[in-house]
Amino acid sequence: MKTSLLTSAALVLVAVGGVSVSAQEVVDVKVFSCGVVREIRVPKAEVVTDERGESVYKIKANETWRRTDIEVKRGQKIEITATGIIRWAQDGSDWTIVTPDGTRAPHLNYFPHPDAGIGSLIMSIGKAIYPAGSNTTIESEDEGPIEFMINDDILTDNTGHFLVKLNVRY
Repeated sequence: MKTSLLTSAALVLVAVGGVSVSAQEVVDVKVFSCGVVREIRVPKAEVVTDERGESVYKIKANETWRRTDIEVKRGQKIEITATGIIRWAQDGSDWTIVTPDGTRAPHLNYFPHPDAGIGSLIMSIGKAIYPAGSNTTIESEDEGPIEFMINDDILTDNTGHFLVKLNVRY
């Protein structure tokens, strides 16, 4: 019964808020005036050590959103440095190799960020999604954990990963 109630709550969330639920785990159930709503947490990103011995986040090309251990508040600045290459398939056949900056923007609404390059690194904080790329500073418009994924509509045919280093300033 509990599982079906949680599943129903997730469907309500998707219907009203456009929240993606694939490969995510439930950590808390909250009740609001409109009924039961599920708070969804994204799985943690893998942390690895780079060649300098520093911890970085490994964002795999074939996985949906991955959460970092860093939570930010509105107005904080996040410096992002990302390296690596991934391969993504155009129409499931031709492979394209890209850096965290990706290729041309798809301008298609079914991509997580229609104006960011295909195969590029994108970041989410709360409800806001940002093009992250290989080297940028972003001011948070929302609060919550920093999450990353690859800007692609079909992730399962991708290979490779990006290594992401973050520096948060107030």
